[in-house]
Amino acid sequence: MRQIKSTLRRTAAEVRQYRILKRIIPAIIGIIAMLLIIVYIVAVLYSKYRSFTVTVLKYDAMKYALTLSDTPEFYENTSKLNSKASTDITNIDGNTLPADLDNINGEHSGDNYAAYTFYCKNAGTETVTYRYQLYIANMTRDIEKAIRVRLYINGNSITYARTASDGSGPEPGTSEFKTETVIAESDIENFAPGDITKYTVVIWLEGNDPDCLDHLIGGEFKIDMTMSVIKGEAEEK
Repeated sequence: MRQIKSTLRRTAAEVRQYRILKRIIPAIIGIIAMLLIIVYIVAVLYSKYRSFTVTVLKYDAMKYALTLSDTPEFYENTSKLNSKASTDITNIDGNTLPADLDNINGEHSGDNYAAYTFYCKNAGTETVTYRYQLYIANMTRDIEKAIRVRLYINGNSITYARTASDGSGPEPGTSEFKTETVIAESDIENFAPGDITKYTVVIWLEGNDPDCLDHLIGGEFKIDMTMSVIKGEAEEK
């Protein structure tokens, strides 16, 4: 008889434990699901709202200094500009882009293109040569095959595109990317203290490109740009 009572007591304890777990487990599952949803949302936002970043790379000597600004007045000086100039876009004819792309400061993207205008200034005490590099930071689904990047420097523009897929050379009306990941790279020489270079970067998906096909849907393309002093006038003497 004692053994039977003992068995009944253990069974009752197990029932109570089961009831507790029955309440706790759904709550734990709910918390985990919520965390997964938050992680997913963050991932989606990061994917859809990528930015165009311009960075001045550090140089050892303090007398050689570059600074960046969204405006030519340089109300705020910084070594890094971050434009949220990216959205979901569809292909367009580059010939339909606005004519004033180089006349608006800061971010001025349209429905199906990204555009950003900024300025680089010699804030140091010596004349320098600096190098800019415009490069691909991320690309998926071969979207770079149909992307166009127009770079304005002090009002003069060049439109860049990847080499034609058939190997025939540059796409019509464009200059080829310097490498698979570097779009453009060049040196700005004799950049004296107080000198300013104006840049505008425009990005779009060219609908007239033979590679602008359905498999590009969902692709991502992000570019960044760096500025770095490579030579100072004082070093040459």
